[in-house]
Amino acid sequence: MKFIVCGFLMLASLFLEEASAAEYPWKLRINKEEITVYTRKVEASPILEYKANMIVGAKLDKVIRFFEDVKKMPQWYYQCIQAGPLASESAEKQIIYFVLHLPWPVAERDCVFSWVKSLDPVSREVSYTLSVVSGKFPEQKGKIRVLDLNSIWRFTPLKDGRTEVYFQQHSNPGGSIPLFLVNKLSVEIPFYSLKNLRKMINEIEYEK
Repeated sequence: MKFIVCGFLMLASLFLEEASAAEYPWKLRINKEEITVYTRKVEASPILEYKANMIVGAKLDKVIRFFEDVKKMPQWYYQCIQAGPLASESAEKQIIYFVLHLPWPVAERDCVFSWVKSLDPVSREVSYTLSVVSGKFPEQKGKIRVLDLNSIWRFTPLKDGRTEVYFQQHSNPGGSIPLFLVNKLSVEIPFYSLKNLRKMINEIEYEK
């Protein structure tokens, strides 16, 4: 029941986001190595939203098992240098700490966010909705805390045994950072993160 409720809330949220941003169409930025990346403007924000898509040659269970191993995120998420769980509020909700390295002289960004897992009982699609939480971890010296994060990861099992991966995100990195760099990363982060994720999943072997 929790999965169904979470799934409904996630769909409602996405519908509202699509409606509010209808005047800003998606623009294709990358289409190579079987990965597509799009960006678009967001109302009242200078920072672009992005979405990306690819297919992994692995079954859903393997993909999810790797994705949920949060400590492995620095191995595949672009520019991530630290990640780990802070708390588990339920089987479907985790609190995670994450650090992103940015080019000098820009300070590192860190983020405390929750992810809420939901399952579509019909398609077996698994989704994770990410958002910032406060009061769970003190601010760290030398790092700037991310102020806002709206993100979704969606994993859809295909009939041929492969898995479709979808990633969409808009955030406010906080502090002072050149806009050109933020929007450059809005293309690089989804592309290289998905590329690295696919490579890692294809290489890893789990014991049965």
